[in-house]
Amino acid sequence: MRGADERKETRGEREEADILIVGARVCDGAGEPWFPANVAIKDDRIQAVGVSVNPPARRRIDAGGLVLSPGFIDVHTHADRDILKHPAADNFLVQGVTTVVGGNCGASSLPIGQHLDLVEQARPAVNYATLAGHGTLRREVMGMAAREPDRKELSTMCRLAGEAMHQGALGMSTGLFYVPGAWAECREIVGIAREVAAWGGLYATHKRSAGGQVFEAVTEAANVGLQAGIAVQISHLKVLHRRGRTTGERMEEVIAHIQNYREQGVDIAWDVHPYPATQTRLSSVVIPEWVSEGGKLSGRLKDDAIRERIHSEVAGKMAWIGGADKIQIADPEVGGQTLAELAKRRGTDPVSAAMDLTAEVNPRCIFHALRREDVDMALMSDPGMVASDGGVVSGLNLVHPRNFGTFPRVLGDYVRERRLLGLEAAVRKMTFMPARRLALADRGLIAPGMKADIVLFDPQIAGSQADFEHYNTPPDGIHTVLVNGKVALAKDRADSDTGRFGEILRGPQRSGTVIPRNIFAPGVSQ
Repeated sequence: MRGADERKETRGEREEADILIVGARVCDGAGEPWFPANVAIKDDRIQAVGVSVNPPARRRIDAGGLVLSPGFIDVHTHADRDILKHPAADNFLVQGVTTVVGGNCGASSLPIGQHLDLVEQARPAVNYATLAGHGTLRREVMGMAAREPDRKELSTMCRLAGEAMHQGALGMSTGLFYVPGAWAECREIVGIAREVAAWGGLYATHKRSAGGQVFEAVTEAANVGLQAGIAVQISHLKVLHRRGRTTGERMEEVIAHIQNYREQGVDIAWDVHPYPATQTRLSSVVIPEWVSEGGKLSGRLKDDAIRERIHSEVAGKMAWIGGADKIQIADPEVGGQTLAELAKRRGTDPVSAAMDLTAEVNPRCIFHALRREDVDMALMSDPGMVASDGGVVSGLNLVHPRNFGTFPRVLGDYVRERRLLGLEAAVRKMTFMPARRLALADRGLIAPGMKADIVLFDPQIAGSQADFEHYNTPPDGIHTVLVNGKVALAKDRADSDTGRFGEILRGPQRSGTVIPRNIFAPGVSQ
C-alpha cells in the first residue's frame, strides 16, 4: 500500500510521456487533501505524479489550477439498453464519467459474453461493465410465472449465473420491486447469489420496498449477504413517506438499520443519485404485481372487473408517491404533464387515467416522491456513493435530468453551494469508493500505474444545468475528460482525440476468486 507522500511525489521519471498535465490541483480519489502536481501519462496509464514531474511529452495540457481527479465511475446505470445504439455515450462523458456499469435492477442482456463482445465491437467512448440481471435469468427459465422455482429451475438459474460470471459479469443484480423479480422469495435469491459469490461477484439490489416495508426490505438484502457470503450494494437508497402521515426520521432509521448489519460483519453499502425524484415505468409503481403475471398486463387492465378490483390498491400506491400531481409523464406523446393534468384533460379520475395509460403505452414516469433531506442524508453518509441510475441518452427524448447532471450536481450543489460535502469527500464517493466496490483495482485513484481515466473540472462553476423542465442541458465546468490515456472530451472540441477509447471491464472469470472491496481503505490495495 502506497503512502500519501509517495503518491504525491514520484521523482526521477524522465521517460517521454504521451501527455503531461501541468498546474493541476489533484484530488487523488482516496479522500486525501488536494495537492498541486503535474501528471504524466504514458500509453493508457499514469506514469508519474508530483510537483517536479516534467518529462518530455508529445502533448502538454495546462490545467491552470483546475481540479484533476480520477474519472467518475457510475456504479449504477442502465447503459446496457442503448450503448449499442449510441456508443458515444455523450451524456456520460460531458459529466466527467469514464466508467459505467449496466445490468442493474435485475435486467440485463444474455448471454453476457456475447453482449460484452458486441459492446466492444461498437467501440464505446466510456469503459463499460455489466451485472447479470436476476430478473432476466428468471424470465429465461420461468417466463412470467408468479411462483417459486422447482429444483430444476433453480439449478438452471444458478448455472446461468455461473456462466454469466465466467463470461465477465461483475456480479448479479435484482429488481425485487419489479416483476418477475418481485415473485422471487429470499431463498431463491440466496441460492443464486451463492453461485455468484463463488466467482467473487457483487450483489446489487433494488430492494423490495421503499415504502411501508422498507425495513423488511433492508433486512432481506442483508440476509442475502449473510447467507450467501457476498458483498451487498443497495441500489439508489431511498424511502417514501405516505402523504398525510407522520413520517418521523425514516431515512435516519433506515441508515442506522443498515449500519447495524455492517457492525455485524455484513459487507453492505449503497449508492444514491442527488435528486428528490425517481424514474421508472408507471406500472412498476402503481399497478399490483399480479396483474403482470403471464405477460398479460395490458389485457387485464382493459377488463372492467379487474379494474374495479384493483382500484383502491392503485389509489393507495399513488398515495405513497404523494398523489397524481407528483407523477410526471416522460412519454414523448404525452410527456411533461403530470398524471393529474392528463386525467383532467381526459375527463376522468387519476386512478382510471393511470390504468388507461399503463394499458396504452406503460410510459416511463418521473415520480417526485422523495424528500430532499432524505436524499442528502443517504448521499452524505460514509457508505454512500454517487450513481445516476441513468442510461445512454441521445436526441431530445424526455428524460430525468440525472442522465446529464448527476456528477456535476454533486460538485455544484453539495460541495460549492450548500457545503454538505468537502471536495475531496465528494470526489471519493464518485471515484475510489465505486472502483473498490466493483473491484476495479487499477481505476479510481490518481497514482502511478493506475489507468489514466481523468477529469479536469473547474470547482468554481462545475454544476448541473439540467432540470425537470430542461432535461438534456449539458453541465458546466467539466473541462477535459481522458479515457484510458486519450482525450475523449475537451472544452474546445478541437482538442479532443479522434475516436472512442472505452474498454470492456470484465469480472473475475475464475471461480474461487477473492475480491477485496474495502471502500474505506486508503491508497492502493496490494
